[in-house]
Amino acid sequence: MLYLAFRQMLSRKKQTLLIFLGVSFGTMIYIVIAGLQFGFRSYLYEQLLNNTSHVLITGKEGDIVEKEITPRFFGENEFVRWLIPPQGKRSESKLENPQSWFDRLSADPDVVAFAPRLSISGMASKSRHRTNVNITGIIPSRQVKITSLEDYMKVGSILDLSGGGNKLIVGSGVLKELGAKVGESINLSTGLGESRPFKIIGLIEMGNEQIDKVMVLGNIRDIQTLNKTPGRIGEITVALVDIKLSKEKADKWSLYSNDNVESWDEANAQFMQMISIQDIMRLVITGAILLVAGFGIYNILTIMISQKQKEIAILRSIGYGPDKILELFLFQGLMLGFGGGLLGIGLGFVINLFMESIELSMRIGKSNHLPVSYDLSIYITAFAAAQIAAAIASYLPARAASKLTPLEIIRSEMG
Repeated sequence: MLYLAFRQMLSRKKQTLLIFLGVSFGTMIYIVIAGLQFGFRSYLYEQLLNNTSHVLITGKEGDIVEKEITPRFFGENEFVRWLIPPQGKRSESKLENPQSWFDRLSADPDVVAFAPRLSISGMASKSRHRTNVNITGIIPSRQVKITSLEDYMKVGSILDLSGGGNKLIVGSGVLKELGAKVGESINLSTGLGESRPFKIIGLIEMGNEQIDKVMVLGNIRDIQTLNKTPGRIGEITVALVDIKLSKEKADKWSLYSNDNVESWDEANAQFMQMISIQDIMRLVITGAILLVAGFGIYNILTIMISQKQKEIAILRSIGYGPDKILELFLFQGLMLGFGGGLLGIGLGFVINLFMESIELSMRIGKSNHLPVSYDLSIYITAFAAAQIAAAIASYLPARAASKLTPLEIIRSEMG
């Protein structure tokens, strides 16, 4: 049966080649699009997790509310209309009882590691140059267990901040803004007092210009002293044994305290929504391509059946039943899907290799090349989609051919 199916396909070489290429290109385009999207997604996830880890615990900021302020100044029974309502923050965000979190996280078997941080806004200066920066105080030995920041170090190591001593690791953009170099000193100020000198001992480059222009890392004790808030912890980042537990753990821990507890996807809801939209777009594009390829298979087999009616009549006359005729034409569609899927996988892989080799004028993550994913699930999904499209498209005309009888074929020829 396979031999007959192959012979009939070769009898119409041009049409067979076009459908074969249609399935191949559909598979190839899915692999290319999915490879790029998954590559950028991995890069984006890594950037997000470097900021929030699996779970982020932060202190609540004290908002100034008109309803709370009015009674304190004018009494409960006074009617007061504010021309300019009070607004703003009472204080910086901080954890009220960080030690309780340390104890809880240390005792949880699902927690791999956790790292306290203090993040503040400040200004860095050197000579006449000044720039606004985001200063993050960390415990180096804990931070390297939570994030992959060490992989983005260009000079030095995160662990070089151990022991304090007014040392900094700064983003590449900060150095450009200040005209400074590694080994030189710059001044940091938070607006709460005089600026303090810090020595630059390391350079980090995240591949995101907006982050690299403001990123400053220091030992948490030095940053607490700079901010005149000794012992203050602003947030705790937590790494779990399984990222899928993030939402469950965040919901559970939020019951223990008034602090904000968010899973990484909740803290980055806008990015997650954008990723969902990308998934929908990829599926729509892929579905349209495979639909076109499926219609091609359907049309070719339909035309082939109408032209091979005499052969079908002969096969039925010598004992081939409807099931065999169904298999004959179904095999043709499946062979087109199988061969086209394999070729599409090969073409998609080669194109992704080529795209990944292209050098860009900007850095994306750790390199200046496009991030491309070669996850096995991409190729399995592409091949499976090609087979499903080919099977559905070939079954309908094959089923119609199996219902033809020699008598019906003779009558149609005579008519």
